[in-house]
Amino acid sequence: MINRSFESDQSARRAHLTTVIGGRGTPYLCPNISAVDHHIVGLYRRIEDIGPRLAKLVRELWTDIDLLLERRMFLQLDLQVSDAACRGDDWAEGGAG
Repeated sequence: MINRSFESDQSARRAHLTTVIGGRGTPYLCPNISAVDHHIVGLYRRIEDIGPRLAKLVRELWTDIDLLLERRMFLQLDLQVSDAACRGDDWAEGGAG
């Protein structure tokens, strides 16, 4: 028998680990670089649409973009480390790839 509450709890934990929470509490699900890029493009389009008339909102959206860029850098670094591990690079010995 499958424990559905365990599965949903595990799913919630994975979402928590892959979700960026914006400055106004907006959740952005970011399991991979493509998803992060999608959110950044969407926010940038909103900024273009809003223009200068709502400066505070524009600042908040740029803050969210900054948070998403941090997530993107983390994911990129994670990919680089994973690739190096698959190649057998020895990072402990000072090898950089």
